[in-house]
Amino acid sequence: MNEPHTIVEQGTLMAFTLMERRFNLFIVALILGLSTGLWNSTAIAESQGSDYKGITDPFGDPTAYEFAEDEKADKEFFHLGRFFMLGMDFGLGNFTGGLGQTNEPAFYAGAHLVFFFDKSLAFEGRAAYIRHRDNSPLFNGAVIDNILIPITFGFRFYPDIKNAPRPIAIANPYLAAGAGLYLRRTGDPKSGVEEATNNTGAYLGGGLQFLIYRRHIYLGTDLRYHLVYFDDEAVDVSNNPDARSGNYFSTVFSLTYNF
Repeated sequence: MNEPHTIVEQGTLMAFTLMERRFNLFIVALILGLSTGLWNSTAIAESQGSDYKGITDPFGDPTAYEFAEDEKADKEFFHLGRFFMLGMDFGLGNFTGGLGQTNEPAFYAGAHLVFFFDKSLAFEGRAAYIRHRDNSPLFNGAVIDNILIPITFGFRFYPDIKNAPRPIAIANPYLAAGAGLYLRRTGDPKSGVEEATNNTGAYLGGGLQFLIYRRHIYLGTDLRYHLVYFDDEAVDVSNNPDARSGNYFSTVFSLTYNF
């Protein structure tokens, strides 16, 4: 008579034992899951905290960046040293010497590109179009067009302004030097007679760049003195051998976009 009760009791005991084992397995799985999730979140947070966020301002103060001192040079070069700038130029061009006495100042229009090798040194290419009016006695009182098209290549050097006063740091000063081809076309627009010459020269100068919009657009000013040898410098005009000699000076404002 007791055997049925014994069988029921044994079945109940086995059921409770199985439930206990499943509950224990559930607790172990829950602990492992929570531990894994906590470890992953900690690892992700540490990774995000150490990741370099990227800086779009090529002239920003390096002391404001949050990374170790020994990593600064590498990260500055990778994130700030290699970038490309493209801009438009407008301003005033002036001949000097004898050419400056007979040629009126003229509007300067052009474009330039800049590629940085590192944060301080950059390659620059620039081209412009300037149309002067020439009143030289060589043309028997006629006023002719004297068109100059300089195509130059050179380098810019940006000094380290990390410890400079804030006005200088904001201005982002640079020095420029290079050489190129100075194409000149001289002619009377009424008669259609024109003479073209290709002249070589070099330039020295410098400028400033001010950030004006979202770390991408800069307003700049640039002054350069161009040492140019023009092909007709040896022409003697009215017993004045210097009448057709001279160099060139440009005063330029620019809008530059930083990619």
